[in-house]
Amino acid sequence: MARDITSLPIVVPAPEGKPVRPEAEANQKLVASILLDPDVWTPELADFTSQVFDALSETWVDDRSSYRPAPLLDALARGDIGNSQRCLEIGSGTGVLTSYLVDRWRDVVCVDISMGMMGLNRHKSQVQADARALPFPDASFDTIALGDAPLFVKETLRVMAHDGTLIWCNALGTGAPYYLPVDDLFDALVAAAPGSRWSASTSEALWGSWAVFRRGDPCSS
Repeated sequence: MARDITSLPIVVPAPEGKPVRPEAEANQKLVASILLDPDVWTPELADFTSQVFDALSETWVDDRSSYRPAPLLDALARGDIGNSQRCLEIGSGTGVLTSYLVDRWRDVVCVDISMGMMGLNRHKSQVQADARALPFPDASFDTIALGDAPLFVKETLRVMAHDGTLIWCNALGTGAPYYLPVDDLFDALVAAAPGSRWSASTSEALWGSWAVFRRGDPCSS
């Protein structure tokens, strides 16, 4: 079956000076493995990741706040997200992207594995949790936003409404540690929810990339 993915023209060009993350290649292999098999994400790896981001939390905003919002803002403007009421931000970190989600949704809940990162995010609804096992009921959120975070497909879809939307952003595009090709993400979503009708929009903004995946019931009109 052909993928229903619309590639939009770039309207936010990339300037010179793109940051380089030496760990990107190895981490991309890890998140690609997680996409296919969540058991790759062991408790030991989760604990190590939490410690790493705790240590990075003090300088995270200074290093990244100037360029991280661009892909999300472009996705919000052009991704055909539609109207919804409740949004879950997975991998919210220090809140670099949170304020832009709050501007759009009435109810935003932020989740991150790192207490150090969350301590710098001044938002009223925060939950420390591992995205592999989210502490929410089924179909709790209309929209789920991930900015540079691993995707645990089945767990994310469990808490997503059956007509929900997934926003996927990478601040450095193919140079981002959490980058995955849009085709791979689309195929993983279809495989995890074969009874849903999927469509997507994607583009690049500044140094990053984004994709918006829309989930629908094939029986709906």
